[in-house]
Amino acid sequence: MSDQKSTSGYSALIADQLAQTRDFLSNQIQCSDAKLCEFMDYIRNRQGKMLRSSVLLLSGKIFCQINPLHITVAAVVEMIHAATLLHDDVIDNSLFRRHQPTANSLWGQNLAVLLGDFLLSRAFSITTSLERNDINKILAETAEIVCLGEMLESACRGDFKISVDDYLNIIEKKTAVFFANSALLGGIISNADEKSCKALYDFGLNLGMAFQIADDLSDVFGAEVNTGKTAGRDFENKIPTLPILKSIDFTKSKIAEYREKALSSLNIFAAEPAANALKDLTISIV
Repeated sequence: MSDQKSTSGYSALIADQLAQTRDFLSNQIQCSDAKLCEFMDYIRNRQGKMLRSSVLLLSGKIFCQINPLHITVAAVVEMIHAATLLHDDVIDNSLFRRHQPTANSLWGQNLAVLLGDFLLSRAFSITTSLERNDINKILAETAEIVCLGEMLESACRGDFKISVDDYLNIIEKKTAVFFANSALLGGIISNADEKSCKALYDFGLNLGMAFQIADDLSDVFGAEVNTGKTAGRDFENKIPTLPILKSIDFTKSKIAEYREKALSSLNIFAAEPAANALKDLTISIV
């Protein structure tokens, strides 16, 4: 899913590290074949708000200064996310994302799928050099769970009688676990203790749940000029999202519930600036 709202406030604490992450990502998709450079430039110029990498970096910064491993893994996280967006746009036949034409609208579905596959392959090629099986395992499991979530969603298309629990299971897999593991990775790289890592995972999971429900709500009722992507695609594609299954008030109550759970998970970090920045991030996007 896309990153829609203004997110400039929380990022001040990690502005330099986000720039380093962008640079690292760009350097990892250099192209020697002129025929392919246009596609690589497309990725470089559409890195978005980098919410998942921001969650990772801020989570790590709670415990120590950001180091090169944080930057590398944050870039890998963004590459995996970018690949999922390319594939999402093909599945949904979306024409726009972040106010820009999608890869499939520019070059067709085959190229868009291959570009997503390339990013995934490149991301996991980078992880082989880390010599950190714990990190590699989390990244691999994240990609696997996201795929399972997307498969579940596709299997439920047109079924507007699925339960709320079924819907929540889908979005936990396709979106929330990615946020949860991004936060967890930040803590692990910073050698955080088990209790802190669990708090970070819980934070990311609840943030991701709130974020996806809010995104589904904006798809139904938000203006395309504000969301940066084609409006109404979920209903058109027969995707049973919460705003379609239930009332607007119920949907908003679930967003608030998960948002408060996310914020509460950070209470163990007291007044730590990076934890406060994570709270700012949460409030700014949901």
